[in-house]
Amino acid sequence: MSTLLHVLFWRHADAEESAPGGDDLRRSLTREGRRDASAMAAWIKAHVPKPWTVCCSPALRSRQTALALADYPVERAELAPDRTPMDIVQLVESSRDDGHALVLCGHQPSLGSAALHWLCGLDAPFTLRKGGLIWVCERERAGQPARVLRACVSPELVD
Repeated sequence: MSTLLHVLFWRHADAEESAPGGDDLRRSLTREGRRDASAMAAWIKAHVPKPWTVCCSPALRSRQTALALADYPVERAELAPDRTPMDIVQLVESSRDDGHALVLCGHQPSLGSAALHWLCGLDAPFTLRKGGLIWVCERERAGQPARVLRACVSPELVD
């Protein structure tokens, strides 16, 4: 059984509250969020095979989370706060041929639902804790792709 693709759906870490009328995309990580992003990045580095392609949404909090893992995360509009789970699933499908593990740093509610859909085809709400991730591997079994949950981890479990 060989692994075809590793996908990590990583929710951005804790961020500052938005000021009334403020720009949601400019919200920064809190001190706790920066700590959690670093802890989760260390966990990813210890467990997920390289090479990786790290993608983030255009939001500052997502980019800051991804920067804990990679110096140059790729900004992808499909991961923006207003995008749908299917936008994210299509991003996964379009990235499958590069041979890299795919780390997607994005937002609720779309990220958790995209992870659930990609893992088992369910179209239902699924919430990821701030800074948490779901790691799914797609493997080949008997000539057919099969998706396997590898890990579901929250920041407090890796501290």
